Amino acid sequence: MSDYALMPFEGLGPRPEWVTAASSAWAYTLVVGGAFVVAVIWCLVYVVRQRDTLPLVMLVGGVISMGLEPTVDTLGKVWYAKDNPWVVYVGMGVPQPAFLLMGYSLFWGGAVYIASRLVRNGLSIYKVFAGVFVMDLIVEYLGVSVLGVGLYYDFSPFKVVGFPLWWAFVNAAAAVIGVWLVLVLEPRLTGWRRAGFLVVPATAFGTTHAACSWPVWLTLHSDAPHWMANLAGFYTIAMSFGLTAFVRSELRDRRHLAAGSSTSAIDARDSQVPS
Repeated sequence: MSDYALMPFEGLGPRPEWVTAASSAWAYTLVVGGAFVVAVIWCLVYVVRQRDTLPLVMLVGGVISMGLEPTVDTLGKVWYAKDNPWVVYVGMGVPQPAFLLMGYSLFWGGAVYIASRLVRNGLSIYKVFAGVFVMDLIVEYLGVSVLGVGLYYDFSPFKVVGFPLWWAFVNAAAAVIGVWLVLVLEPRLTGWRRAGFLVVPATAFGTTHAACSWPVWLTLHSDAPHWMANLAGFYTIAMSFGLTAFVRSELRDRRHLAAGSSTSAIDARDSQVPS
């Protein structure tokens, strides 16, 4: 029987493990924590008053989706200091602070749920994309460039003041996919089936990042030149818009079908009225 020598994989490259958390990390954690507590209380009140667990389930689903963070951190070259407040766990070697857990819940659970209500009431999905894009820029620049609670290290396409802009496009598209899944599944998953929404945030986040970001990830962990990484960045951004256009088309078709069904029902009812 042959013996095989295990060779270390060096494609991930060195990580900035020497980075220490800024003192502002505590303030950032407390602010995010305060918003998280408010969201949980609101969801509990909503459950009691409306007899609907959907927003609470989405909030919990957002927490579950944090399990994907070490993967995108590793592939996208993101680092969080080991001495950040309340490190929940270390995944793939990357510390995962508490503000990530609460932020995932608020963003991929709470914000996606709220956006689904707005789209159901007629808001354009492109406006959701734009709103999440801007929101993500604010959160990223505040956390990374201003407060220094995280770090995007090494080269990355379209990095401006410490943040690679392609991330914001992918995150916006992930929110759009999340909204679409909520709207499609909501009529089907009622009662105890609401538990199915626990996987919606992770599904939207994971599939969108995989579909859009893989070329950038590949170039970041290879000897590809920067121009090729930038080309991959353009692909990633284009895919983000492509997924959003797909969702817009899907939602438009669903509205047309619903409107047609309503018209047919009215016509059938009127035809039964004696003249």
